Amino acid sequence: MTPSTNAPAVLTEFDDAGADEIDSAMDLLANRQRRAALRYLERANGSATVSEVARAIAAESRTPDPAVVSDHAGAPSQETRRVRLSLHHAHVPKLVAANAIEYDPETETLALRERGRTLLNRQEAVCGPLR
Repeated sequence: MTPSTNAPAVLTEFDDAGADEIDSAMDLLANRQRRAALRYLERANGSATVSEVARAIAAESRTPDPAVVSDHAGAPSQETRRVRLSLHHAHVPKLVAANAIEYDPETETLALRERGRTLLNRQEAVCGPLR
């Protein structure tokens, strides 16, 4: 007798390789800065410096205060520095280790790899179109 596709065992069986890939993708996409870095690289035709990515993420995460009038557009340099350090020491190494991006330490340039594009597609499949 063939098991029903509604049987719990059929719905929960994964091979180890598939389960590891799912765990890895979920872990990489769990952090907002990693998702934002991948999205920025995709929008920047696949390549940007760590500083460019940090400025974009800092500006994106900033909630504007309507009571403050300023000539300085974007995120304050302190927030950009915090994001840059976080990218440099935590997120870029993790994305490089997962083959989602390449990193050139001499030019501090990041390049989106095919695995990074796949991660973005998976996120979009789960969460809907990215903004």
